[in-house]
Amino acid sequence: MRRVVAIALVAWLFSSPVRAQEGVAPAGGSVVPDISVFASPSYVPYVPPLALPGIDPSQLNPAVSPPPPANPLNPFAQATEAGGQPSRSFNEYFDGDPSPIYYKQTITTGFVDVPRTTFTQQVTGFTQQVSINAAGVRTVTNVPVFSNVPITTHTLTPVHQTVSIPLAGRYNGVSVVEWGNPLPRNTAYIGYNYYANAGGALNPTIGGSNIDRQTAGFESVVFGNASIGVRLPFVQQYGPLGFGSQQVGDLTVLLKYAAYYNPETGNAITGGFAVTAPTGGGSALLADGTTAPHSWLLQPWGGFVYRFTRGYVQGISNIITPTDSRDVTLWGNSLGVGYWLYTASSPSSFLTGITPVAEVHVRTPMNHRDPNGDVFYMDQVNVTTGAHFRFNRAVISAALVVPMVGPHPFNTEAIVYGSYWF
Repeated sequence: MRRVVAIALVAWLFSSPVRAQEGVAPAGGSVVPDISVFASPSYVPYVPPLALPGIDPSQLNPAVSPPPPANPLNPFAQATEAGGQPSRSFNEYFDGDPSPIYYKQTITTGFVDVPRTTFTQQVTGFTQQVSINAAGVRTVTNVPVFSNVPITTHTLTPVHQTVSIPLAGRYNGVSVVEWGNPLPRNTAYIGYNYYANAGGALNPTIGGSNIDRQTAGFESVVFGNASIGVRLPFVQQYGPLGFGSQQVGDLTVLLKYAAYYNPETGNAITGGFAVTAPTGGGSALLADGTTAPHSWLLQPWGGFVYRFTRGYVQGISNIITPTDSRDVTLWGNSLGVGYWLYTASSPSSFLTGITPVAEVHVRTPMNHRDPNGDVFYMDQVNVTTGAHFRFNRAVISAALVVPMVGPHPFNTEAIVYGSYWF
């Protein structure tokens, strides 16, 4: 009888929710981390009971049930019972920023009324000529008088001007930071970006372009610690002065790999490779008479995630290398911080989390830095601020991007994205 009581006492010590939260070590000696701050305040970490002979483990602590089993194909995006995020999917996506490349083109910026004067002969009067024949008969003849009369015509003649403007389907939506995450995910997403007055600072007399972009994509985890994704942008450009186009952008395939990942802390070191194929439409003649380049873009990148309490820091460094040297080689560095301001306490809550975020994006061109060149990219430092609103496995995000150094590539950018984690 005393043996049974002793066994029951030991099992109670190792299965008590209160003691598990206080850091009591289970069998094996490691302390169970308290992850309730990242999921639901009512969430209790599950501690497996001791496997003792003659004792049914399910009877030792019936109040505590194990969490749902992890999806081995998607260890980075598993939702908790409360619909929030556990430590393994603690960081949200980057909102990102654009990377417009400016191409020097000659466009029609207006029309002028050009008068043109020509002359034509017209009858302006008559003179009389009198003649008398041999019989003495007098004849009077009216002879026309011709004069050169001016005639003025008006012709609308186009006015051409050389400007630096982005091409709608080039370098748009290709960076891994634009709605990107260092960690592999199972997700599908669609988003909208609006850029106000892109290139206006380069063309002060005529202004810039307003650009709308819609992006659709998905990502799927493979081999447990890697993922593959595809994204496709659709771009509309308006201006300057009536210039415009609507194009399907270039298709990008993204690969990720988590070289290091700690499922208890959520910290990770990752990397990957993205390839953008020149599948999009649209072309243009540059000011030098050549066709604008349309390159394959090769993009290696590395990133990290570091978590602390309710917040996290994440970063990505990437290099976009074109296969055509006439295009821009671009080095990007992005750093973002987020803080879980609110997490729901009930699995039935409609809104399960709110995460304000702030990001800094530094864009450094490795060539084509001359603003007078036919292809140009300026150094950029862009700041993004926004928030992610989580509804169980769905996320809606809104953000605003402001450039901090001149010449400004655009005035402001507005971002709205929605995604679903599966």
